Amino acid sequence: MGLARLSSDERPERVLELRVLTTWAERLRGLLGTGPEAAPVMLARCPSIHTFGMRYPLDVALVGELGEVLLVRRGLPPREFLAHPDACCAIERPAAEGEWIEEGEHLWVVAVGPDAMGR
Repeated sequence: MGLARLSSDERPERVLELRVLTTWAERLRGLLGTGPEAAPVMLARCPSIHTFGMRYPLDVALVGELGEVLLVRRGLPPREFLAHPDACCAIERPAAEGEWIEEGEHLWVVAVGPDAMGR
């Protein structure tokens, strides 16, 4: 697991800090077992997510290999599944009011910490 900062071409002033989950076990767990105050995460090499076992809804963005935001769902409730055939990663956080990633945005990496690119 590493840390990364993302920004977008459309809103370069906004930077999203998140934990990058790279192993199968980290991606499977995602935000499971956390609370509504959990930090956002990126599930690398992950074209789909599920909310089975979650106790709260999530805001989710599925992103393509060139950083294009393909699909966004706000407030995705527990016991749901979300996928996109062209997605290569998923970004999720506990559902919250305010700004979030939008479909059509193009994300780019501003900074990467150790192990954020996977093993």
